Amino acid sequence: MKTTSYPSKYAQPKGVFTVGKTKFKWYDLASDPSEVSQQDIDNAQWCIENAEENFKNISDLGFVIMHRCGKNYLLLVCTWRSENELWESVYYDGSGKFEIWDRNKTHLPTYCVWEMGIVYHESQSWKKYLGSGREEKDQKDYLKDFFEGEV
Repeated sequence: MKTTSYPSKYAQPKGVFTVGKTKFKWYDLASDPSEVSQQDIDNAQWCIENAEENFKNISDLGFVIMHRCGKNYLLLVCTWRSENELWESVYYDGSGKFEIWDRNKTHLPTYCVWEMGIVYHESQSWKKYLGSGREEKDQKDYLKDFFEGEV
């Protein structure tokens, strides 16, 4: 049986991205994070700002993973809606601009091995927030708690 070797990638936090009432922690994920251009980030942010989900009018916290996959990207937009559930919209840039990935199927891919490092950190950070008084200072603590490193 032939197997494929999967080299590590690197998760790099890029700060907080705010869309109206929603605040996202932003991560670039790539073999080499310097390959993620500012133009690609600008295109991804425009996509989120204009998404059908209308994040501008919903008070949510969450995170974004901009995952460079070869020459293209997957853009994972995640929010902690309903307190203990992670909600996700997935976009890809297959046509040169980011568009929704229509995944209208019964059994769907979720996170790849590289994305799981970020998702695990975020779930632990959110669990800590849920156990706090959920005051403004607790929200700020959540928004400052980033993962960075090899995955």
